[in-house]
Amino acid sequence: MGKYSSNKPPMPKVNREVHPVMRGIGCIMMVIVPIISFAAATIIVNNFPIPLLPGMTRAIDVPAWMFTLDGLVPLFNYIEGQPLLVSYIIFALVISILLFAIMSIVYGFIYKAFGPSQYGPTDEPPIRKKVKKYTR
Repeated sequence: MGKYSSNKPPMPKVNREVHPVMRGIGCIMMVIVPIISFAAATIIVNNFPIPLLPGMTRAIDVPAWMFTLDGLVPLFNYIEGQPLLVSYIIFALVISILLFAIMSIVYGFIYKAFGPSQYGPTDEPPIRKKVKKYTR
């Protein structure tokens, strides 16, 4: 038996892959949250008297050379016809950041409550012993 060798059994292999269901939920949330936030932004901008900057109430000017792309002309016409599109996008970004922040905080609480223990298979919890202060 050497100085640095050990007779402990080998560590069990830990599966660190994300479950496919969790990947699917994350993918769905990445699609649904921006759609919900854009819908909420349109409702907020249209129904609540929020003072907007002049740059937020102008329509987006699409360059003339982009109208040479025949398949995208209806999209460019729609973009130019929306005077509040910039404010919708700004509010949607803010709302989606807030929604993602709330979701990550809730996930953190749930993970702390139901997740794996703080200690691994080779860890031992700290000793709960009152240490007497050394005095000379």
